[in-house]
Amino acid sequence: MEGNSPPLLKVENLSKKYLIKKTLFHKEYFTAVDRVSFDINYGEILGVVGESGSGKSTIGKLVLKLIQKDEGSILFKGKDIYSMNRKEEKIFRKESSVVFQDPRTSLNPRLTVYKIIEEPLIVHGVERKEREERIIKAINDAGLDETFLSRYPSELSGGQRQRVAIARAIVLDPDLIVADEPTSALDVSVQLQIIKLLEKLKKQRNISLMFISHDLNVVGNIADRIVVLYRGKIMEKGNTADIIKNPKHPYTKILFDSLPPDHPSHRKDLKKIPEIEREDIKGGCLFYHRCPVAEDICRKEPDIKKINGREVYCHFV
Repeated sequence: MEGNSPPLLKVENLSKKYLIKKTLFHKEYFTAVDRVSFDINYGEILGVVGESGSGKSTIGKLVLKLIQKDEGSILFKGKDIYSMNRKEEKIFRKESSVVFQDPRTSLNPRLTVYKIIEEPLIVHGVERKEREERIIKAINDAGLDETFLSRYPSELSGGQRQRVAIARAIVLDPDLIVADEPTSALDVSVQLQIIKLLEKLKKQRNISLMFISHDLNVVGNIADRIVVLYRGKIMEKGNTADIIKNPKHPYTKILFDSLPPDHPSHRKDLKKIPEIEREDIKGGCLFYHRCPVAEDICRKEPDIKKINGREVYCHFV
């Protein structure tokens, strides 16, 4: 982002709850996203990381307006996506896209690769004579050649299917792509190829990415900045290099400690995650029941501390 120009995407105090129990006199909700705020700048990759159930995918769906928010705002190029008129929303749909976790389920098995990539172009009214040129460019940019266009998803490997999914995501030349665990269903040998492909596309097309993952290693290799989520709330966010070098929040430290070593011979040096299970409390720190450094003050909700461009949700920072 240049100068003081506004970010591509601005999320403020975003919340989402799901009704899980309803009786005649009482309703019980599960908070999937709790007052989350972050920006994504033009040409930037924001990594969103956390355990399963932390709210990562829910945030991705909210950002794409696939589900309705409860509170907060999401501004795309300065416009609230939940207040757009029909024309503005059509533009938003064209300028934002998604790559799902598992290409086996996200690609229609009855369509050829050509037809799969062509679908967004048809929906947005791109003329037939222009479609083929765009499809060929998209498949080439995704690292495959034109011979793949006549194939069906069942004829492709997992990595090739995900490249087709990426080609479909970029064919309309979007400004923002939400990549929801795009490498988790792939072999380790293929994961790095997809990460390098996304990095290349970011530079070539100036695409911004919201890269969702549970794997800090993957996020650390691709993201410019990181948001660490736990139970729907941001525990820590900041520049990737800063967080990797010096994680501040106890939860971020635990995530790093739980990463497997680079070599099997180093397994003896792997730190054990402390087995702590306290009572869950209302109105206090969400991480209290698992935190290795928790004290009585943690029964009160901490303020977000801002330190050298880092934000940390903890009393002890």
